[in-house]
Amino acid sequence: MADDFPRKKASTRIPLPPRRPSETRKLDWAGQSVFVTIGYGADHLTPCEIFYSSGYRSGSDMEALVSDLCIALSVMLQHEGVTAAALRKSMSQAFDLRTGRVMPASILGLLLDEISKPPDWAETLEQRMRDGAAQSDFFAEQPDDREGRS
Repeated sequence: MADDFPRKKASTRIPLPPRRPSETRKLDWAGQSVFVTIGYGADHLTPCEIFYSSGYRSGSDMEALVSDLCIALSVMLQHEGVTAAALRKSMSQAFDLRTGRVMPASILGLLLDEISKPPDWAETLEQRMRDGAAQSDFFAEQPDDREGRS
């Protein structure tokens, strides 16, 4: 019976460049600081992966949950037609009485909010592109934080 349903082929996974820019961000959720690293694709502006870095107690359920959510989001973002903004629109929101702001109702929504924000270098990169510089020129000038590490 299960074979009676038409199956739609999954979208193609977008290959990632071997080296890509990334930035680590601090998020606050339910009184806890959480650090995630967001990796960007070939255009240096489109998020293509997110990794949990630290924040929850090692071995805790929340550490496992956030780590798994980041992996699932990364796989989704690496497929054609899937964007953080589109996923974010489907997430629940809640009104925070303390701040008076609408905020994500879950940590998944918070992760999607963060992925949807442009990287710190976006404005500078876009200005340099308008001035005629290549993206590779911009990132060649940035220090590589991996130099000197073994």
